[in-house]
Amino acid sequence: MPAPLYLTGPCEICDQPAHGRHFGVLSCRACAAFFRRMATKNDKTSQKNRKRSLLENEKSTNMNIEARCFIGNCVIYKNGKFNCKRCRLKKCYDMGMDANKFQTNRDPLSSTNTFFERLLFTGPQSMSNFLGRPEFILCCEPDKASHIKTVIDVSHLLEKAKRIFKEEDSFSKVMPYNFENSLEKLSYSMDLMRSKNPKIPLEKLRVIGKTEALFFWEQEFLGAAYWFAGIPEFMELDLSIKIEIVKAAWILWIRLEKLAETAYYHKKQELDGDLIICGQHTCMDMKDFDIDIKWCTNYTMEQMRFYIMPETDKDWKECVCELINLNPTNVELNFMLLQLSLHAAGKRHQGKVLEATERLLQIQADHLHKYYIETLKMPHYAKRLTELLKVNKSIELDGRRRKERVQIAQLFDVFIIDFSHPEMFEFT
Repeated sequence: MPAPLYLTGPCEICDQPAHGRHFGVLSCRACAAFFRRMATKNDKTSQKNRKRSLLENEKSTNMNIEARCFIGNCVIYKNGKFNCKRCRLKKCYDMGMDANKFQTNRDPLSSTNTFFERLLFTGPQSMSNFLGRPEFILCCEPDKASHIKTVIDVSHLLEKAKRIFKEEDSFSKVMPYNFENSLEKLSYSMDLMRSKNPKIPLEKLRVIGKTEALFFWEQEFLGAAYWFAGIPEFMELDLSIKIEIVKAAWILWIRLEKLAETAYYHKKQELDGDLIICGQHTCMDMKDFDIDIKWCTNYTMEQMRFYIMPETDKDWKECVCELINLNPTNVELNFMLLQLSLHAAGKRHQGKVLEATERLLQIQADHLHKYYIETLKMPHYAKRLTELLKVNKSIELDGRRRKERVQIAQLFDVFIIDFSHPEMFEFT
């Protein structure tokens, strides 16, 4: 059996692996606990007198010594056992353990010595801390919860997506293939999709209600479907797998695409301050807009803030700043969109969807490698790619946080609506 690895050195008392300094001596937890237990048996006697009384007259001490030791220098740890309490305690003192270094009343909850004293100054615990339940649940009024939902039918979006895939597949067969790889073709498709939209000034949105929310959802879901249709390898998949991928990926796709567009406009100085792109030709000030939520909940905006309002700094400001600094090329941005979307879809569905997404990611990773080496002449691109994918990690983390909030909202029935395909509105 190999010798144990001492991370901090051996215990100075028993030579077993130490776990840090206890009472001024490098020791293991067992010897530290032994010293605390034995040295406090007679806390009215000074440390010096306690040591002398132990050594000179064991019968007069209050400690539980199993048997008188005639050696006075026993091996502390032998054959898997601590053999002699007397010699073990003696060595604790000899090595410098100091009972004056005991830390008492370290646990503010379990310590009864200072509980009432603290209570006079700090007052009683809050209800949320006492019950172990967050305030955002306690503030909700149970009578406003809705067990009966109004269902919003979104099946027409899936039918439109199916038509997009069929039409784009037919178009791609007659379209001349003039690209080095599908990643470059995808970048061209995104430019083409954006160029179809007329260049009109951005409209500043001040209120988001039912009409705006439903319009944005339809607009962006179909935008994601058109984008995926520009990937030749994606179009070779079965229709059912394509639909599942888009259903799982479109919300995260929107997040990155809009953050990248916001960074683009900020860099051109066409947007400033807290303005962010929220839809086609529309933007909003994150610190100056209203949300009408009467159509989806019986609760007030103050009560629903936890579920609805984003954490501005974490959710988009940091990502926008990173995208401005990194200034990804169109090919890099499309790979980021691919990685974020396909990773989310594969993680959710597993099985055939996971196999398809991993295959697509591998193909596009090879295309990106070729792009870095041959087009950008950048053989050492690992650091840059890592920085780009950190943005994706931030968006994924935010998606997980939002998913947890959605699950809490469903548990407490805070919304009065539901969707015919609720999996489309889950985050990864």
